[in-house]
Amino acid sequence: MYGYVVPVKAELGQADFCLYRAFYCGICKSTGKMFGQWPRFTTNYDMVFLSVLLHDYSKQQVTFSNERCVCNPKKKTIVCRNELFDKIVATNILLSYNKAQDDVNDDGGIKKRAVRKMLKKHYRKAAELFPEADKIITEQYGKLLELEKQNTKGIDRVADCFAVMMEKLGLLLTGSSDAQLGKLLYNVGKFVYVADAIDDIDEDFKKKRYNPVLIEYSGYKNRKQFIDAHRRELTFLLASTVNRAIECFNKMTFTGASDLMRNIVHKGLRSKCEELLGSEKKLPPPKI
Repeated sequence: MYGYVVPVKAELGQADFCLYRAFYCGICKSTGKMFGQWPRFTTNYDMVFLSVLLHDYSKQQVTFSNERCVCNPKKKTIVCRNELFDKIVATNILLSYNKAQDDVNDDGGIKKRAVRKMLKKHYRKAAELFPEADKIITEQYGKLLELEKQNTKGIDRVADCFAVMMEKLGLLLTGSSDAQLGKLLYNVGKFVYVADAIDDIDEDFKKKRYNPVLIEYSGYKNRKQFIDAHRRELTFLLASTVNRAIECFNKMTFTGASDLMRNIVHKGLRSKCEELLGSEKKLPPPKI
């Protein structure tokens, strides 16, 4: 969806890197199997983190295999799969469609409308496969849209919609009621929303679109000037969210993917904060 929840690649061990790629390829392959080739473009790093986290948390066993990559048919890659992947893939399609709908609501560009149209039939199938997830996502995106229409001031209040959505989805996917898992996902979800808002400030300002960061802090001229003027507040907003996520993570027990997830939660989120506040333009899509 966004690509803000990623590991620090330079500090990943070979085994963890292979595991991460296997989960990424597992989502991509499962998407192709369930929904066809085109929806595979929705595969993203945020969902890879969610998949790794939920598999390890729920002690789900995965099957590893060597399969050919659609982008490079001559090359074989390690892929992992199980039944939980199917639910995660359906959830990703639901999220991707709602993100496309949100993009259309923002400015309705031709490309964004084309993406929404392409995803619509796949959204319907995903909603039939996983109606509980569809209900959560529809409700929270609906609340978010209403707050945006009202030009709501208060970043925490607006970000809560996305954060609650991720919390509820994680608990639904694992069948858990664990408060620590819920809080971890809540804060990761909040981080994604806030990071995206900060990353989009220049584009949103130019196109006069709603952005809770621009509503909260005035005096925008350009990205660098704005971030420099409000660096203290933005740093606190991001750091406090990341610190709460780390606190929740540290209270939980993980096994096979603990080092990989520690890299993402402890290092990856903080590294992304530095990138966001240090860049003079929108961040490019990450490559792992």
